[in-house]
Amino acid sequence: MSRGFVEDVKYALRALASKPLYALASIAVLAIAIGANTTVFSVFNGLFLRPLPYPDGDRLVMVYDSYPKMDLPNAGTAIPDYLERREQAPSLESLAIMTAGARTLVSEGPPQRLLVARASPSLFEVLRVAPAAGRVFTEDEAMPGNDRVAVLSQRVWSSRFGARPEVIGSDVRLDGGTFRVIGLMPEGFGFPQRDIDVYVPFAFTPEQTSDSQRGMQFSFSVGRLRDGATIEGLNAELDAIVQRNVAAGRLEADAVTIAGFTGRAQPLRDVQVGRLEEVLVVLQAIVIFVLLIACANLANLQLTRVASRRKELAVRSALGAGAERLVRMVLVETLLLALAGGVLGLAVAAGGLQLVRALGIDPSPQGFELVLDTTALAFTFGAAVLAAFASGAPPVLAMLRDDLTGAIREAGRQSGAGKRAQRLRGTLVVAQLAMGVVLLVGAGLLTKSFYGFLDEGAGFNAGSAWTARFALGGPRYAQRDSWPRFQQQALEALRALPGVGEAGFTSVLPFSGNNNQASAVIDGYVLPQGAAPPHTQNRSIDERYLPALGLPLVAGRNFAAHEAEPVVIVDENLADKYWPGGTAVGRRLRRELDSPDRWYTVIGVVPRVKHDTLAEAPVKDTIYWHYEQMPAAGGAFVLRTVVPPERLAAAVNAAIAAIDPEVVLLDTQTMDERVTRSLGPQRTPMVLTLVFAGIAFALAVIGIYAVLAWGVSQRIGEIGVRMALGARAADIGRMVLTQGGRLIAIGLVIGVAGALVLGRVLSSQLFGVGAFDPIVLAITVLGLGGAGLVASWLPARRAARVDPL
Repeated sequence: MSRGFVEDVKYALRALASKPLYALASIAVLAIAIGANTTVFSVFNGLFLRPLPYPDGDRLVMVYDSYPKMDLPNAGTAIPDYLERREQAPSLESLAIMTAGARTLVSEGPPQRLLVARASPSLFEVLRVAPAAGRVFTEDEAMPGNDRVAVLSQRVWSSRFGARPEVIGSDVRLDGGTFRVIGLMPEGFGFPQRDIDVYVPFAFTPEQTSDSQRGMQFSFSVGRLRDGATIEGLNAELDAIVQRNVAAGRLEADAVTIAGFTGRAQPLRDVQVGRLEEVLVVLQAIVIFVLLIACANLANLQLTRVASRRKELAVRSALGAGAERLVRMVLVETLLLALAGGVLGLAVAAGGLQLVRALGIDPSPQGFELVLDTTALAFTFGAAVLAAFASGAPPVLAMLRDDLTGAIREAGRQSGAGKRAQRLRGTLVVAQLAMGVVLLVGAGLLTKSFYGFLDEGAGFNAGSAWTARFALGGPRYAQRDSWPRFQQQALEALRALPGVGEAGFTSVLPFSGNNNQASAVIDGYVLPQGAAPPHTQNRSIDERYLPALGLPLVAGRNFAAHEAEPVVIVDENLADKYWPGGTAVGRRLRRELDSPDRWYTVIGVVPRVKHDTLAEAPVKDTIYWHYEQMPAAGGAFVLRTVVPPERLAAAVNAAIAAIDPEVVLLDTQTMDERVTRSLGPQRTPMVLTLVFAGIAFALAVIGIYAVLAWGVSQRIGEIGVRMALGARAADIGRMVLTQGGRLIAIGLVIGVAGALVLGRVLSSQLFGVGAFDPIVLAITVLGLGGAGLVASWLPARRAARVDPL
């Protein structure tokens, strides 16, 4: 480091110490702007730049069945398709299949519900992960009868078994079956998410591997590409497998021509978090705007500071300091401010990441970490350096344009900023205003869209509804008729609890992350040539589920406790599509896989219900089946109650334990909590954009005030002369106000043009709001314009009060 630079640093520190308010204000503005950038970058880095938590993770792909013509791009994987792809896709080095569900552990303590993954032994080869102790299961153990072995996660080994080494080799009981513990996975491992507690072999029965199971996609598969293989090449191989099956008669041609069936592969990262990439890119662009506004603000302060130091600079120039040295002095001072802002920006970013998690984006269960790592630190340092040069460039350019040496020496005789510097300050204010308009409009569009979700709602009354999921397994529930029998017993006990008004059962709970879909046949509906068959959501419910959920009937009747004839209830989507005009009640339908004479009569119609998120569009057709006629081995209870959730949970657990202590409830939440949690991907960009837009608004208004106030302070003498020559106070005030109004108008016009561009960029994130929304635009223009005029009025009032003497 040169001696001259060290001297410049010492001088800059002394200069900043002499103006502590200026230094603190500049550092605070930059800390907020740089911290906002680091926050968004850290999220993007954690999701898309950091390596996946598996060796060569970028070669991992999800391989699945796809029905694009039925709007089912990822339908999961059927076992016959998995077996063929494993053998017939050369681009795959290895392929695994798995499925996950809850089972009850009854060893060493009270019953505990665990998340158990059934996986092919190749899973550990695909992920290239070895056990921390013991071993994983083999292909021989993935055969019916040999599959009673288990591999534990570190978490359940520690929390349930006290991290005792002798657990490996011992037996545990899951859903009434005995499993030998053979291994222990490493700390932090979990696939497809870290909350998997136990891994057991996925043993296929002969029936499961037969062609009759095509279309039964109840699993998913993950593979590893060979070196040099591509996604495009693998997809071509998957297409070829489908065509060979059609030619061999193993797959119906209609599945391809009508439903568009094929196999597809996609990078694992894209499947897990790809939906967030676009919104993060938009947010990063927004925070860059915030940083540019902060830089413009600091540049204006620096222009003012350089102008006020002309005498000092003139003396230095007279003593031999060249233009290069004077320019360096300005840039070093700005760099110190920016670096200090970057350091504090890291604290802002740490808080920002906490806010992101609180708002509903927390990918840590899938192995993604949102942390301030070395990449984020390097980004912060780079942002600080760029901010320093962006903030320091305008004052440097102003000095150079004014013939630095001559202008500085002139400052020894004359004070005040030149017209060029004043125009440059005005240009920076216009830029701040324009970017402020863009951010405010973006925040307004996202906010209006978000509240559009809330206004439309989920289709049912979530208030006072409490939910709990469960699953039935083991020898006691081996027969299908045992499922509704348990559910009926449980519901009778739950309805008897104090404070419970209604209690119902559903096989699939809205906003639970689960789903069940199938093709249907509508009696009397002639399928158009080449069209896909009707595809619906399917829910098995009891007769009290609709009132418990707060879902009213719009036509027909509800289920009775027991139905002698096969009957169903449908939603308005399906009714309007196939029986318009209110004629659905009395019509018939069946599942495509049912026998041709197994028809169900429609007895009622209910409103459309959103199943996954409030942003769901279009809402999929739904059929509700009677739970005795379409039994389900698991699902959820829905209780409408006035009892506080924490008290209710204990009472419900006790009631279920009295019926079967091995049935453990899990995922207990109010329905409001489920709906709120589903809004994370929409709430996070909205809140962050509002915060960033608020910062931009404040900085833009401060910028207008600062420029006009400085202009007035430099023209005190001129204003005094004008008033001495007869100018009225109102004329002087109008002159300053007009100057501010001109800057505001130019900034707003440019900002509106930019906002229209941003609206198009955000269009995929909006619901019920157009890219051009006159109300949002008008509020933004009036709000920012009005605040700008108020900021202009303050220095205008000061100018009008100048003493002409």
